[in-house]
Amino acid sequence: MTNGNTYFLRNNDRSPRGRQDRGVGRRLIVVGWVLRVGGAALGLGSVFVAQACVRRLLEGTSHQGGWLLALLVCVPVFFLGWCGFALGRVWEQNGRRHTAEILDPLRAAHSTEHVLYLRPFDLDTVMSGMPMELSGGGASLTNVFFLSGRTLEEDLVRRFGRLGRVVAIGRPGEPLPEAGAERMYVADDEWQRVVSGLIARARVVTLSVGTGQGTVWEFVESLRVLPPERLVLLIYCDRTAYDAFREVVAERCALPEYPPPARPKRPRWEVLMNGGRKRLLWDFALKGVIVFGPDWQPRFVRFDPSTLRVPSVFSVRKLLRRELDPVLDRLAALPPRR
Repeated sequence: MTNGNTYFLRNNDRSPRGRQDRGVGRRLIVVGWVLRVGGAALGLGSVFVAQACVRRLLEGTSHQGGWLLALLVCVPVFFLGWCGFALGRVWEQNGRRHTAEILDPLRAAHSTEHVLYLRPFDLDTVMSGMPMELSGGGASLTNVFFLSGRTLEEDLVRRFGRLGRVVAIGRPGEPLPEAGAERMYVADDEWQRVVSGLIARARVVTLSVGTGQGTVWEFVESLRVLPPERLVLLIYCDRTAYDAFREVVAERCALPEYPPPARPKRPRWEVLMNGGRKRLLWDFALKGVIVFGPDWQPRFVRFDPSTLRVPSVFSVRKLLRRELDPVLDRLAALPPRR
């Protein structure tokens, strides 16, 4: 298999544990945090000072040259703060990779309270990224300093972690485990047996859709051994990729169509006041989830930011909680596995 999950390991190199250095990881986390906080203080301070300088210049107060010079100094200070903030985020992430837990597959296979995270390995490139904008862009300069330091995978683990420890199969050959789900590493002749056992004993299985052979096998195996209410499909892909997956598995399960964003028509003034068309076209990285009823009846829960009249950091988070919390509450109410 070359497309999607392969779980192939070469020369018995089953784990990057030997390349981890917890001391280095802890230092990176501390220094990264200091850079992030210091960079945010510099950046936010420069913006507030620049705003004060502009007001003084417009008012025509004395010492115009001094205010103009202060305004010019704010520009490099802002970019210095942004560079420190961005570097701190990256260093903290690398530190968490050094300190990430690596599981023993034999012990993990006997767990019954874990949340299993399955995905095509090529999705790791996306999931290891951190958000670069808040609420779809169109926001003020100060908002960049409130960006989360968590990766997309860490954000997913944070949400599903309330159900149990989130575990995943590590990508073969990766120098360090990604931050987020706790990894385990298995050989190419064992992965199906290990994954099947993990699926059968999992409290919840989350699977990011994809057309790779490994991902399709995992979905079919979940249909075979898992109670339907314990499976959640994660839709990080676009409509084209989802339709391709839907077609591949159509004989096994009839999945619902991909619901596009509503994108209701807004008055022109409202569009301009809320950041322009860029914000209207913005979508979540996690487009939605598919959950199943007792008879494998699927339901697509769409996360649609275009329904918000005034998108902001708070309204976007509220939308996610409103749509996802009922799904998580239902999963949390499921009886323990035996």
